[in-house]
Amino acid sequence: MCRFFLCLLALFTLAHADDDAINEDMISAGTNSPKQALEEANNLDKQSYAGLEDVFLDTKTIAPNGKYMLLIFGKNGCSYCELLKQDIKQHNTLKNFIKTHYSAYYINISYSKMHSFRVGGVHKNKEFKLPTSELASIYDVNSTPTIVFANPDGKTIYELPGYMPYKQFLAVLEFVGKGLHKGIKDDKEFIQKLRAYILKRTRELNAA
Repeated sequence: MCRFFLCLLALFTLAHADDDAINEDMISAGTNSPKQALEEANNLDKQSYAGLEDVFLDTKTIAPNGKYMLLIFGKNGCSYCELLKQDIKQHNTLKNFIKTHYSAYYINISYSKMHSFRVGGVHKNKEFKLPTSELASIYDVNSTPTIVFANPDGKTIYELPGYMPYKQFLAVLEFVGKGLHKGIKDDKEFIQKLRAYILKRTRELNAA
């Protein structure tokens, strides 16, 4: 919680960030032009959230857009990633809360593309170009799904490794999205208050 990734991002030079980038010279044009082939390669990851295009934004540019950021790191063949996406599709309360309170991105680490990562407000906006592998490394993604809740400055508020059933996941989304985490002094207090809120909301949702 509450780690400043901006400092880490600054350590990566553009030259290094380009190592994993899709380069036009690396793609055989075939019947398409190099530009078309590059665009198709960059759009491969969109298939990962088919049916949820109204929830997840194109990862070519990752930015808060005046909201909290929800970054879901997944990969091909991840059964719990699929379960998480099914939950969002099936439960409108979950879907609508994400759309209202978050700029949400599904980042498939099975593919490599360049991301324009923009953080900060209007007057302190910073932009970094980096490939998928380095974005995942910055957020310490070791398993999928890994769900990162971040504020507009790029600071991690909470990181959830693994799948959580939809009622509990909705509670976490509300805890951050409604700003209930504000004013918490340390990780211990954060976890205590988050756990209490999850239990409270789960009881309420079960009773509804």
